Parts: sequence; C-alpha cells; structure tokens
Amino acid sequence: MAHILVICAKRYNGHELWTALGVLQERGHTFEVVSQSLIIRDEKTLRPNTIERTIEHIPLNTTTLIKQFQGMMIVSGNMEDTEAYWVDKRVEFILQTLNAKKYPIAAICCSVPTLAPIAKGKRVSFYPLVRSRQRLEQFGAILSPVTISIDKNLVTAEHQMASEMWVNEYCNLLDGKPPQYTFTPTGFTPGRRPRKIPLDIQRVIDREQKLAANKRKLRF
Repeated sequence: MAHILVICAKRYNGHELWTALGVLQERGHTFEVVSQSLIIRDEKTLRPNTIERTIEHIPLNTTTLIKQFQGMMIVSGNMEDTEAYWVDKRVEFILQTLNAKKYPIAAICCSVPTLAPIAKGKRVSFYPLVRSRQRLEQFGAILSPVTISIDKNLVTAEHQMASEMWVNEYCNLLDGKPPQYTFTPTGFTPGRRPRKIPLDIQRVIDREQKLAANKRKLRF
C-alpha cells in the first residue's frame, strides 16, 4: 500500500479527481488531496469540498516528503488554476524530490506540463495546447501521440475520458504490475492547407480595405 499526494486545481475537474480517488481506494492505496485553497470546487457545478491542507502546508523537507508519500498525482481543472502549477516552485521541489526516489508520478490533460522539469527524455501524453507543447519541448520531453504514456516512473494521459485507464495504469506501476493497455500511434498527420477565410468575413475585410483606400485618395 502506498500513500499518494494528490494535487488538484482549486476549481478541479470532477471526473478526473473522483475517478482517481475511487480507483486508488479500490486498489488499496491511501491519499491526501491538497490544492491552492482549503475550499476546492468542482469547476462545473461549483460544489465545494473542504480539505485539510493546502500545497503551502506541505513541508519542503526531503526526508519528510519521501517518508510521507510514495507517489504523486496531479489533476487538472480550471485552466488558470491548473496552469499556475506549471511554474510553482514548491510543486517543482516536491516533484524533484519524489522523482529522485523514482516514485510513480502521474498527470493528466492540462496538468501534464507541470511535470516538464522531470520529463526530459521521457514520453508524455498531454492535451495538445500550443503552450503545453512548447513547455514540454523546452524541457526535453518526448511528445507522445497516444492517449496514455508510461515511461519509467511517469504516467500521463491526454484527456479526462482516459481517467480510469490512467489511474489503473498508475496503480499497476505502484503495485509492480505490467501495463494493462496498449496504444499504437495511427500515423495520421493533419493537413497543412492554409485556412480559408469565411466569405462573410472576407467581404467585411474587402469593404474596409476599399474605404481605407478611398480615404487615402481624398487626402491628395
């Protein structure tokens, strides 16, 4: 049995969080949920929940951390709250500490770029936002085109629909079991055709350009 630190956005993705906690409990692991506030809310329903500690209450002591937690998961939610963890120095210290012990670490959807400082040379699945891609590439992560990636001690998933598979694969890693699911890249490459401006918008652009040209003529 492992005790897992679960970090979620204060406006969290309910499907990701409750699925993660449910599977962890079913698989015999315990957890502590921390966030940016003692009151957290489902980002859709805004239903509140109270937790015991914020991320600020987690001691930045290496010995304490590795004794208290044997793994870490990061759950996404409201983009502003989720993205704040990407550059949170306290979260990075915890990540680096647990990663140095090779403890299993997981992230899903828009929370995956939080793992960038420990993802160099490792395959990661992530929700394909441009800024997520740029941050992960900046730190040398290998961007994976499949829904779930498992590389060494990292388990990452592209989106919330993969939540249950993601947590089960994380628990498999905790339990020393082999991966349960296999994903194969399709090889599909999106077309690079230039975007075509809608006709109505093009008419507005043409009209504005014509008016501007007439104004220039009147000046002379």
